[in-house]
Amino acid sequence: MISNFSLQTPFGALTEAVQRRNTIADWMFYDVGGLRASEFTLLSQQTNREGAILVVEPSDGGDSNRIQKFETFETFRAEPGDLLRHFSIAGVGSSDVGAAAFARTLANHLDAPVGAIVSGYGMADILSEALGGWFFFGTSNRALDLMSQFQKAFEDSDHDQSELNARASHAAADAAFSPDTSTLVRLLSEEERQIETLLGHSKGCLSISYALQEIASRSDRSHFDRARDISVVTTGAVIAFPEGLNRLSQYLGELDWFGGMNSRSSLDYTSVPGAWHHLNTGIPLHMDLQRVLAGE
Repeated sequence: MISNFSLQTPFGALTEAVQRRNTIADWMFYDVGGLRASEFTLLSQQTNREGAILVVEPSDGGDSNRIQKFETFETFRAEPGDLLRHFSIAGVGSSDVGAAAFARTLANHLDAPVGAIVSGYGMADILSEALGGWFFFGTSNRALDLMSQFQKAFEDSDHDQSELNARASHAAADAAFSPDTSTLVRLLSEEERQIETLLGHSKGCLSISYALQEIASRSDRSHFDRARDISVVTTGAVIAFPEGLNRLSQYLGELDWFGGMNSRSSLDYTSVPGAWHHLNTGIPLHMDLQRVLAGE
């Protein structure tokens, strides 16, 4: 059962106002129709905590609640049962509703539960929203691209590997202010968990990239070596990732100037014909996430 909790932040009033607005915005950007009425009611009454995890099970055709929320990583990890292998992160400012709707599409595709890592409402994201969100997102993406280029050039030189690791770790640490990224880093660092799928949309793609960059920059490469075969899928943004991923797929709508102006167009990606930035199948010009995941 989803539990109630209060937002623990001095920016609570501002955060709650932003959340109310973004719960409505989630109707546009995500396929909220995939949630049951009982799930939507419960989720829309919750306050967000960035880095929290929603466990979203596939639809069963009924109206029962098939979503469980864990406020902290520790409570999530203490839950008995099989370890989740599939995770998603929705875009900047998305509410619990948007995060769950995004994960539900993936859960239905895989016929397996998905962990939706909640993004937004940290200090950085509130400032990001004040700047229109995308200014911050685009700048971060470009910085990550430059960092990746630097790392490749440095690896090709005769410089000491420890200096490379130190600089890359410092750059990744600059992004560690995001609790959603921190949650994913902890998941990727668990020896007993083999993650199979990471799905991102918009700013969520950047969070995934930061997490993978963090583990790739460590002197102990075992965690990144285990991550090489994860199916990493980005939608609504084309992001710079550390080299060595074997199953990276990036998708950007043909009409998506919104995500395109913050993407690295020089990188490989698939253009989705007639699609803009949103994933709501009830609105024209959407990206059909089910078809993308099916490789159609």
